[in-house]
Amino acid sequence: MVAYERMNSSVTNIKNYLGNDYFTRLKIPENLIDNFLQFVYTSENIEVYLQSGNYEAIKLPIEKYLPIYQRRLKNSHLQDVVK
Repeated sequence: MVAYERMNSSVTNIKNYLGNDYFTRLKIPENLIDNFLQFVYTSENIEVYLQSGNYEAIKLPIEKYLPIYQRRLKNSHLQDVVK
């Protein structure tokens, strides 16, 4: 449970730092930003960036996993909820 809470807290911190506009420009629907960040968080160890407060460095894994996430989004029904 602690790991889950840490992830949620990290997701919130990243989202607050980068802002919704950053993600919507990347074509991530606003209601799926948390879902996307959880995907990035569980795919790569970004905890080191968070602990040092280096939020800019988190953009690298975000850009790395963006195409994978978008492909998954296309193949899933998550986007149907948006329409």
